Amino acid sequence: MAAIGSIRKHGIFLMCIIGLALLAFVMGDITQLSGLFSDKYTMVKINGQQLDDEYRLRLEQNNALWKIFYEKSNLDETEIYQVHDMTWNQLLEQTIMEAQLKNLGLTFTKDMKEEIAADMVASLYSQQPNQLLYRLVMFLTQQVPVEEAISFISNIEEYRNNSNVREFYNAYKAIERFALIDQQRARYMALAQGIVNFSDEAARHFAANNNSVLAQAITLYPTATQFNDIQATVTDREIRNWFRANKSRYQVRENSRDIDVAIFPIQPTPQDLASIQDTVTHRFVRLKASPSVEDFHISMMYGQLDSTYFKRDDISIDTLAKLIFDRPVGTFIEPFEYEGMVWYFGKTFGSAKRPDSVHLAYLVVDFKTDRNPGSNRTKAEAKSTADSLKGLLQRGANIFTLLPDFLGGRKATDTTFWASEHAVYPQLFDSLLKRNLYVQDAPTAFVVYQVLERTAPIEKRQFVIYTEEIKPSDATVKTIRSQAMQLQAESNSAEELMINAAQKGIQVVQGREVTSMMSGISQLQNAREIVSWAFNLNTQVNDVSDVYNINENFFVVAAVRDMRRSGTPKLEDVRDAIETELVAIRKLELVQNAVAEQLNSGSSIQQLAEIYQTALMDSITLTFVGESYQNRSIENAAVGKIFTLPVKTPAAVTGRNNAYAVSIYEINEPAEPSSNYMMERSMLKNTVAGRARNENTILEGLKDQATILDQRYLYFSR
Repeated sequence: MAAIGSIRKHGIFLMCIIGLALLAFVMGDITQLSGLFSDKYTMVKINGQQLDDEYRLRLEQNNALWKIFYEKSNLDETEIYQVHDMTWNQLLEQTIMEAQLKNLGLTFTKDMKEEIAADMVASLYSQQPNQLLYRLVMFLTQQVPVEEAISFISNIEEYRNNSNVREFYNAYKAIERFALIDQQRARYMALAQGIVNFSDEAARHFAANNNSVLAQAITLYPTATQFNDIQATVTDREIRNWFRANKSRYQVRENSRDIDVAIFPIQPTPQDLASIQDTVTHRFVRLKASPSVEDFHISMMYGQLDSTYFKRDDISIDTLAKLIFDRPVGTFIEPFEYEGMVWYFGKTFGSAKRPDSVHLAYLVVDFKTDRNPGSNRTKAEAKSTADSLKGLLQRGANIFTLLPDFLGGRKATDTTFWASEHAVYPQLFDSLLKRNLYVQDAPTAFVVYQVLERTAPIEKRQFVIYTEEIKPSDATVKTIRSQAMQLQAESNSAEELMINAAQKGIQVVQGREVTSMMSGISQLQNAREIVSWAFNLNTQVNDVSDVYNINENFFVVAAVRDMRRSGTPKLEDVRDAIETELVAIRKLELVQNAVAEQLNSGSSIQQLAEIYQTALMDSITLTFVGESYQNRSIENAAVGKIFTLPVKTPAAVTGRNNAYAVSIYEINEPAEPSSNYMMERSMLKNTVAGRARNENTILEGLKDQATILDQRYLYFSR
């Protein structure tokens, strides 16, 4: 009771204590859960839709397709970057496109998607098959007949959970998705371009101005040495005014970093090189003193001696081939260094004239095992059958008569092959050189071989080659790493890193506008770890990284010099670019003025061509609606001005980049317009909304309007 009374006495105080404790507990939980309500750890988000899992799935599928098409087990850093880029562009385009189609009431249903996939597979039987799917089928035909490959593709969904063919399934799903995207894009673009219409007035105006002129012209390049004395400048106010009026032009589409990387090559020292050479020399002396190559092999614990025969063409290093084949058998191969990478030494110990390949026909007698559960024979029954077949062949039976019953899964047209020396087991090849019939005891079958023919014998040799890799010692690696750690410790900013590295004679690579998914920084490849560090949420401008080891070739220390975030940049971030652009515009104007003065003073265009050492284009036809290539590469911005000039009055005009001196000989009136201006409407549509230009413009416009969160660098920090 006393205790309860005490509690009541201090009730308000205790309630405050308990309340604070509960608040701390709840806040702790909120801190833990905050990640669920923010995008801090979201990798991909488009228009409010979180797509991390979808991105990973598509990446897995695209990776599988890339590996199969390029026959690779693993992708290098550059290829990984390319697949990420392809996956992102596809996901972004399709997500935006599907939303647009949905707004138009044109959602692609499950049945429609299945129909697109079915049409894609059916195209394999047509004259114009889906090219990606055709390539996948052709890859499969390296292992199975084409009919089986197409059957496998047609029933691919039955294998979705089969881990043995997971790569093939993923590759197919990638191709299926490509076909769907193509259909969605075609449907949307047809609608988008179909709404483009031109009034009668626009078509009539176009027809009235669709004329051409006969002219004389020269192109003047402001960057030419003849204009070096013309200097243009712009004021700070002009730069600021330009930026205010043109901010949208400098939008940053993707976050980027400027990263400085100090490089410490991991290379052997002169002491390392001398030590390696001493080791090779010592071992060679020991080889020469040994009673035999076998004894040396055993004493050095090199394992079993390779007694394989090699022909001269098998040796890719010319120096080594000469040492092996141009001297008597039994000659020692003195140590020699190859391209600063490795030392070689050894000895030849055998020679023979041997065929390099054997032409074989063979019968397969399989038996039941865990790997081959479909067979009805026991191993003993298979052995008995194989011995009987061998006996029949010895007595003159034709192996091709026996083949239909013992193809072992092969096609009837695939019954022989050439076996080269290094393509089969050495014991098997030696046996095939000595006899015309041989029975091999394979893991799931007995194989009866009959030799049909052998290539002409050529000289081959047996030899042993020992190598010693030229690489830095552990002590050297430790010293180089210590140097990198010392630079890292001394540098507290990107500028200090540069200064300290310069004082020590250390090379620094400067990466500019490095984006989050890149794998390289300037010419430094495989720098994924550094890029991931630079885009870590905790990394700030002037942070200096830990020491990284790149492919055992370099130790590196990096610093973030600048960060650019997507959106409208600050003026200072684009000041240099604006100044460069404005100076170019101003100089173009000054060049135009200088040329105009010369024309007004009586100089002819031909004389100006000689003065400025540029080609004279005489009696050329310029078309108002023509493309640049149709108008002698005169820029469209200049063509519009040229068509306002009076006849036989030389003038100077400008395009976007160059100036032109032009004189019009005559103006050709436009042809009579077509009925209802049908042709003019078509030309207008092509000019204003040409397919390729229009599709890209539409897509870029849709992307600009979308809300996009791209933090795919988090993929590498899983």
